[in-house]
Amino acid sequence: MSILIAIPKGRLGDELIERLAGTDLAMDPAALKGRGLRVPTAMRGVEALLLKGADLPRYVAEGVAALGVVGSDTLDEQPVEVLELADLGFGACRLALCARAGTELHGLLARPHLRLATKYLRATEAWLARQGLTAELVPLTSSVELAPLVGLADAIVDLVQSGSTLKANDLVELATLGSTSARLIAARGAYLARPAELRPVIEALRRAAG
Repeated sequence: MSILIAIPKGRLGDELIERLAGTDLAMDPAALKGRGLRVPTAMRGVEALLLKGADLPRYVAEGVAALGVVGSDTLDEQPVEVLELADLGFGACRLALCARAGTELHGLLARPHLRLATKYLRATEAWLARQGLTAELVPLTSSVELAPLVGLADAIVDLVQSGSTLKANDLVELATLGSTSARLIAARGAYLARPAELRPVIEALRRAAG
């Protein structure tokens, strides 16, 4: 039976695929250019599943994929039953409170009815609780930067890497809520039942990340 590794689409997955190039888990460039979502690796019997990041933990939790690589921000928002094997270190971002340029933190937080747009609801609620604050959360899954510009929210909570997207939309960071990075996860059943088969794959992923 093949070992399936869940790989996220998007920036995190692109970085992982680049790191895996030339290793035992390298993926066929021709296959990656196609529309197929199941891609063989250079390691016999090991294939990658290309998945939307938000869905990835579910594929691993259900045992469809034995292993997966996903951002810790996604794991924090989805309390699914998976084993977290390692912090792979790359793909580091910060979760930040951001608002229109010229906004000051104390003035923002003092508003009587604060509205924050985000897809990181659990992390935002936890931060608000630690600060002793309350706010109305506006769930959004994309183009969050627009929310303060069009009056949908006072500010946003989103992942920030370089800050270039914020700058392009006249937004600034006001506070850091936490940091995120890529995590190696495993399906509990597969990890316990197939340790000898999974070990070389896990080590190859660790080496590629390092």
